[in-house]
Amino acid sequence: MGDVEIPALVKQIVRGLRGSAFLATVLATSFMAASHEKAIFPFDYKADYTDLMLFKAFLGSNIAASLYSFFFVCLPPKSLLWRLAIVLDVIMFGILAAMDSAAMAAAYLHKNGDSQALWPPICSQVPTYCYRVILAISIGLGGVFMFLLIIIFSISAILNPLILV
Repeated sequence: MGDVEIPALVKQIVRGLRGSAFLATVLATSFMAASHEKAIFPFDYKADYTDLMLFKAFLGSNIAASLYSFFFVCLPPKSLLWRLAIVLDVIMFGILAAMDSAAMAAAYLHKNGDSQALWPPICSQVPTYCYRVILAISIGLGGVFMFLLIIIFSISAILNPLILV
């Protein structure tokens, strides 16, 4: 069984999706890194993304995904590293989906609190912080969706190239 030739249109679509994934992960990273605010009333509190390890992991996974996407957008089409792309795309998709889900759970706790753990909601005191965190997570989910589309296009082009001709 020889190498499968992927149509040029599919390659262009996947390259465009990689560029979109790069932009989404860079934006999610920048919004999360900029999420900090200080509240004075009713108590002196500084909300920052470094308060929770989940937000740090979200930031790290988006940095890794943006570097990965940028590397593969700039990779020459004839490089042998493209053979690893689908496997690495699936791994990156899994990491991003897990970190976005964990960050979403932490943002839910920030917004609603947890009465069992006596964790009060903080979004009423630091609304800009919560807005930036939710925006970063939403944009990060866009990056997850881009990676899902990359995987679907790549696998369908390899398994059944006649569909996309």
